[in-house]
Amino acid sequence: MYTGVVSPWARDRGLPILLLVLSLVALVLGIALLIPLLVWFYKLHRSDKRLPKLILAYLISAVTLGFLIGGLGQLLYDHTSVAYDTVRTGVWTMSTLLQSVLKVILCFGLVSIHKNLPIRERRNCLWLPLTGVVSVSIGLVLLNYWLPTVGSVLASVIDAIVLIATLYYFSYLVKEMSDETTS
Repeated sequence: MYTGVVSPWARDRGLPILLLVLSLVALVLGIALLIPLLVWFYKLHRSDKRLPKLILAYLISAVTLGFLIGGLGQLLYDHTSVAYDTVRTGVWTMSTLLQSVLKVILCFGLVSIHKNLPIRERRNCLWLPLTGVVSVSIGLVLLNYWLPTVGSVLASVIDAIVLIATLYYFSYLVKEMSDETTS
């Protein structure tokens, strides 16, 4: 919607600087809302030794997968006859799927830390959200393939909704076992 409708409209009217300013305002607002939440969570759980390990594992996994997927895409483009658009779509698809899975695992770990519950022993709780996130991601990829203008905007909105739903699922719907207690 942005690239297909809003951006051409703004260019025709001579307003591209307005779009840049609005984007920067949205970025600053998002950061301003997120930083206090991160600081609160860190202050509350800084003594938990699992928190730095979880965040480090997430960052290393995300960066490593990014390099691997990007490198594979570059190899496919350089050494095969696969078209650039096909490689770009494949890289975007794999990145979307794997980043969604990593975000669900990170959410699970953060909620487990917040509720003072074991992480490894409770991994059986991950199957339903992971299945849902992969299904939604595949649906978004297909939608983006057929309707690229609407698909990219909808992908961002749906990604946020799925992330919030995942946090809700782990926080309120997954019950503790009888031998576990919440903090």
